[in-house]
Amino acid sequence: MTLDQLALRLRSFADGELTFDALRESFLPALEADPLDVAKSDARPWEDAPDDTRLYWRLIHLFDTAPEADEPTLRRAADRLVRALENAGSATTLELLPLILDQERFCTIVERTARGVISRTGFLSVVAESGYPPHVKLWLQHAGPAPLARLCAHLGAGAYAEAAAMLERVP
Repeated sequence: MTLDQLALRLRSFADGELTFDALRESFLPALEADPLDVAKSDARPWEDAPDDTRLYWRLIHLFDTAPEADEPTLRRAADRLVRALENAGSATTLELLPLILDQERFCTIVERTARGVISRTGFLSVVAESGYPPHVKLWLQHAGPAPLARLCAHLGAGAYAEAAAMLERVP
């Protein structure tokens, strides 16, 4: 299975055409074919397309180990991840993976911070404990309400390439 094939399976899962159990079962051939001994692994995929390979295995691990009790959340995550992959490519999707997976909660926190329900200190505490990449944390720590709202608008629209570009510039 390739990253593109995995994305198609995730799309089918997100659209309700594939059950969670069927999605997990589709991982079995890849998991069984992958030797646990690194010395016996094929290095070509890691050399030819490291971002694709890293994202492929991260996504398989993410969905293979996820609790099935939260299937609606997993379907939404699968939809966002496939849209990110289509919109921004594997390297950006891999880089933003923690933010993409946390997108709903994050944007709720941004909105509540803008309304004054959550303090700036509370927001910064969430950012510090988030697990986001360091450059994303730095950007978020310096961003005001308007750039944060634009970031959430991009994330909500599935404009992940634009969101990533925002995170590369001064807020």
